[in-house]
Amino acid sequence: MSASYQVSSENEFVRIENVEIPAGEVPPPYTSAALPLVRIDLDSGKTRYVDGASIADLERASDKSVREIRVELKAAPAAAALSLDAVRVNPARYRVDFENDRVRVVRLGFGPGENGMMVAHPPRVLATLTEVSVKLVFQDGRTDERGAPAGVAAWLEAETLQTENASNQPLEVVLVEPKSARGF
Repeated sequence: MSASYQVSSENEFVRIENVEIPAGEVPPPYTSAALPLVRIDLDSGKTRYVDGASIADLERASDKSVREIRVELKAAPAAAALSLDAVRVNPARYRVDFENDRVRVVRLGFGPGENGMMVAHPPRVLATLTEVSVKLVFQDGRTDERGAPAGVAAWLEAETLQTENASNQPLEVVLVEPKSARGF
């Protein structure tokens, strides 16, 4: 297997790229659509913010294989106040990994069968660290069921919803929320 960079999704706000680099291999030059970016290591679950000063780190060989999702931050969606901000309303399940004037990265975890509270999310990238199977109830009463394997990412628009982990396994995802300097 050789190193690969595969764009899985792109819009006016972000470019989402899946990256796989075998151990010891020097990756090809990385050309980002935008900086900064957020790296999500799919093996350890760790997240890291990369700006222009540390872009060279992306092109070094490593003694370990690299499997990650890179979320390149192109622009911020329009800012809107979130009265039910998930981090404030339900801090037991939503924890900020890091935050600055460009992005907030939030880690979300649910135990098997657990229900969350009604919370609001801004436009964001959702990256799955585990397999996901959820039942959702939206603020207007609509319901939906969603699922995804571990290791994928997608752009989601702003939503206010309540989540139930429909699986008998723990659920863990990372939310990458691009933002303007006005913040949340």
